[in-house]
Amino acid sequence: MQGLLNVDQPFTHYSVRQVEFSAIPRWLRQAWEDVKANPLSSMAYGLIFAVGGIIMSVLSANSPGFFMAEAAGFMLLGPFLALGLYDLAYRHEQGKPVRFVHSVVALKRNAVNLLLYAAFLGVMMLLWLRLAAIVMDVFLGEALAAEQTYTGFMAVLLGTKIGLLFTLPFLLVGLMFALVSFVTGVATVPMLLERKVSLVTALNTSIRAILANWKVMLGWAAVIALIIGAGLLPFSLGLTIAMPLISYASWHAYRDMVATV
Repeated sequence: MQGLLNVDQPFTHYSVRQVEFSAIPRWLRQAWEDVKANPLSSMAYGLIFAVGGIIMSVLSANSPGFFMAEAAGFMLLGPFLALGLYDLAYRHEQGKPVRFVHSVVALKRNAVNLLLYAAFLGVMMLLWLRLAAIVMDVFLGEALAAEQTYTGFMAVLLGTKIGLLFTLPFLLVGLMFALVSFVTGVATVPMLLERKVSLVTALNTSIRAILANWKVMLGWAAVIALIIGAGLLPFSLGLTIAMPLISYASWHAYRDMVATV
């Protein structure tokens, strides 16, 4: 309860600003400057994500379809998993000492509300994994039993009618979960990290920021998917750079869209 009682402005209304498409490359440039300013801490987090991706690959070595679902689930948790990197960006911005050990305990700044949001994303991920398993079983039950390699699985998806029928509902269900994660996460974790506000205030601000910039945010979501997707492909090693870059860029996006007062 202590973390909840420490929330000073539980229902404050924060103004949101509109941004242009030109902001996206600027966020990425600023993110790269953050990486260069904090290379060791950034790479430490990147390696943690890469190791997590490798573990996912090993656990689903004989189930390519499940790896697809796991990778999508990983992206659902992205807004919370980036917490430590947001803290590094915040400290660098404020001219404070930037140390990995400080970012690890960033959760303490607004523990109750951050954990509530993490629980929300966790439930979403479990629901997604269950629904993905149902979709795969309905459409690809026999095919999955016969094909346990990635090349065989892709051949089923791209070379058979049942594979094409599976792809549409799988993507639609995944897109639904991804949309909820993105809309609620674009400002929620950065705001809870920086300010003593409630989860309700942070979620409300995040949703309004998306609505005010929905076209730009669609483009930003596509950029995130492309960069993280590319990071997952070479045995997840690309996440070493992809996750810090996207996390820092997301911090700068939050800064541009949410007023400071």
